[in-house]
Amino acid sequence: MKRIQSSRILALSPAIIALLFQSSWGLENSVGKTPQMGWNTWNKFACSINETLIKKSADQIVDLGLDKLGYKYVNIDDCWNAVERDSQGRMQADNQTFPSGMKAVGDYIHSKGLKFGIYSSAGNLTCQGRAGSLYHEDIDAQTWADWGVDYLKYDNCFNNDVPAIVRYPSMRDALLKTGRDIFYSICNWGYEDTYKWGPQTGNSWRTTMDIKDVWASIQYNFRYNDIHYDIAKPGAWNDPDMLEVGNGGLTLVQEKTHFALWAVAKSPLILGCDLDTVSKESFAIITNQEIIAINQDPLGVQGHCRVHCTYYDIIENRAQVYAGPLANGDVAAVIVNWAYTNLGEFTLNFVDVDIPENTPVLIRDLWAHQDLGVFTNNFTISHFDGYESFSYRLTPQKSFEQVFLQ
Repeated sequence: MKRIQSSRILALSPAIIALLFQSSWGLENSVGKTPQMGWNTWNKFACSINETLIKKSADQIVDLGLDKLGYKYVNIDDCWNAVERDSQGRMQADNQTFPSGMKAVGDYIHSKGLKFGIYSSAGNLTCQGRAGSLYHEDIDAQTWADWGVDYLKYDNCFNNDVPAIVRYPSMRDALLKTGRDIFYSICNWGYEDTYKWGPQTGNSWRTTMDIKDVWASIQYNFRYNDIHYDIAKPGAWNDPDMLEVGNGGLTLVQEKTHFALWAVAKSPLILGCDLDTVSKESFAIITNQEIIAINQDPLGVQGHCRVHCTYYDIIENRAQVYAGPLANGDVAAVIVNWAYTNLGEFTLNFVDVDIPENTPVLIRDLWAHQDLGVFTNNFTISHFDGYESFSYRLTPQKSFEQVFLQ
């Protein structure tokens, strides 16, 4: 999250950059083979957190069956820790809001079969002025490992003018030294060309500024996240920030589009709503198993813009197509109308999403949960409402000759 203006950035020569990575290239852990799924405190609760809320939310994840769909991480964002370190230099919990300490909270999360996530900043302080981890990487990483932490969100505030390419690999190496597999979520807002070093440093990296619960923010973050789609892969994901589904700022149509786009782009699916009050309609969106399956597909190819991708197309309010291949040979496609105005007919040509010409294709509607039929070369949508999207799984059909030759 960004709450304080970042400081100036120091330039490093290519030779220095190469030297920084020479001894340890890449994050070699066993997590993040598919995009991370879970729940985070910040979008709904900000600093108004305590251990009762965390335990209750862990209970709700299990009681609602979200864990069975893949939502495993319970991530405690900023404001969990004290401003000062203890007498041995270790981070410590805020004793007013987390009196039992973080290991006890983590133990409770683990007792529910979930994973324990925590937050810090690659600066002197966190964005809300708590103790940061700059120059304390080794002791903090080991402290978190001792507490049983499974996930670190690592922010960018109060960075003391130290380049990101120094700060973030330092924590990567500290996490690896602990011997515990900890998902490493880089949160430097896409600054300093994160796309160049993020895949060698973290399991995911923020590509944008903080998301807001308004449509313009959803649109901006997603489009910007699409720029370097090709660097995403299993274990390393572009991150346009957490989900706003269920927080009240979007219509249900917008929430569906938001969720579907994050899924096809292999973005992290991190909930940020109050699980105690989320509506049935929003809950149905975040539990759509067919959409989740697109996100968690093991091939791990980020769907990206295929049709009407220029700035001119955007200002002319043309429908865009985001698509990508799946492990079984299918193609996932989301067709979106970003504008508030209705759009008329739109035809999806299958060659635009890498399906060979004259190939029959079975189309499945992932929101209606029904097959729409087999079509050849193209498929036409008759009408788009404002902000509406359509999510499809396209399954090329084998010819008689292909089946016979297998």
